[in-house]
Amino acid sequence: MGYNLEITRNPIWSGRPGTPLLLEEWFDVIQKDDELQFAVSSEPRKYPTQDAEWLNHPTASKKPEDTLFYWAGNAISCKYPDEQQMAKMVQISRRLKAVVVGDNGERYDLDPNGKVVVDEKAPADLPRPMVYGAGARSCADFTQAITDAASPVSVIFYNWYLGFVTAINAARHQDGKSVMTLNLTPEVVREDQAFLIQYCREHPERSFHQAALTLLQMRLARCPP
Repeated sequence: MGYNLEITRNPIWSGRPGTPLLLEEWFDVIQKDDELQFAVSSEPRKYPTQDAEWLNHPTASKKPEDTLFYWAGNAISCKYPDEQQMAKMVQISRRLKAVVVGDNGERYDLDPNGKVVVDEKAPADLPRPMVYGAGARSCADFTQAITDAASPVSVIFYNWYLGFVTAINAARHQDGKSVMTLNLTPEVVREDQAFLIQYCREHPERSFHQAALTLLQMRLARCPP
């Protein structure tokens, strides 16, 4: 078949939440599977190899380079796989709690007899995250709260934004990404408030969550990658 297959935990293809595959997990599979061995690269990058050769392909005449599983960055890929290689990929994917997908998003699995089966239906959409508290209220509500100097509601909105930043930072840290450190000086708070006020006045029909997300994206753009 003239296309590639990948082992992945990407929610777009798996239809369920999941952390990205790590190179260390792939190395662990190679080390523990007697049918696999490291395929030393002629162009070593960070490691002398990131790929594996399948030693037990049923076709003895298969060249080593035709039985390789490649590390593709958060995924394991196989070029032009035959049915036996597809079956092996499904076996590997089960160890990694991942799925095998083709170039067109079709998913590969094994039936009870070990035969490769293909599901061409797209996975069900992941449920959208629910927004609670002040973030679920409208930008118009926020603008009204700001204009009422005696109302403490504007403080509640900004505190909700800070909690939102905390949750995003926790998720980014878990994924090994940079986090956003806020130096909450009066100047920074005023800048945030001015941004939120302008956004909400221009988009009164949108939720405060959308305003907070836009501000967060602006702040993240100033963070190192």
